[in-house]
Parts: sequence; C-alpha cells; structure tokens
Amino acid sequence: MQLTIRYYGFFSAVTKKLSEQVESDDGLTVKGLIEYLARTYGYRFEKLCFIRPLYSDRDYVNICINTLDLNAAKKFPNGLDTALSGGDVVSFGVMGGAA
Repeated sequence: MQLTIRYYGFFSAVTKKLSEQVESDDGLTVKGLIEYLARTYGYRFEKLCFIRPLYSDRDYVNICINTLDLNAAKKFPNGLDTALSGGDVVSFGVMGGAA
C-alpha cells in the first residue's frame, strides 16, 4: 500500500522534506510508521511525535490521519495501534487553532 506523509514545522527540518510517498505492507500501524520513520530520520523524529502541553498530565501525539487528530479517542480508539490504509495521508507536526 502507498501512504502520503506530510511534514510540518520541526518535522520538515529533521526530514529535510515537506512530503514523501511511503510504500508499506498492509496492516502497518501508526506506531509501526513512527518506528520506520525514526529509523530513517533518527531519534529526534520520534521525540517530536509526542508532546506534553503544560496544562496536561499526559503526552499527546503530534499526528493527523486524513486531517483527523489521532488524539481523538472517539475517531481513533486504538490510538497508536490504529491500522493505516492505502491512500491515507499522515501528517506530522500539524498545528491547531483558528486560521
């Protein structure tokens, strides 16, 4: 299957890319994708995937799948174990807020 990966902010600085296409076997999870990209771009990439806002006692994932925030438990009850599908667009470093 083919995935489109988009990089924003610090992610584009680490990868030196704005986007890329990744080929993978079926059944790849978000966690598996992070591990693959961390092997490709180094430990800094993986560290950027998880943020802890000052107002929270837990980490959040800095990732969207097809423009939907992976932290939305109702949309993604499996969190990092969410299986990806061919054609998915996975965005790293997405900013929130009003435009």
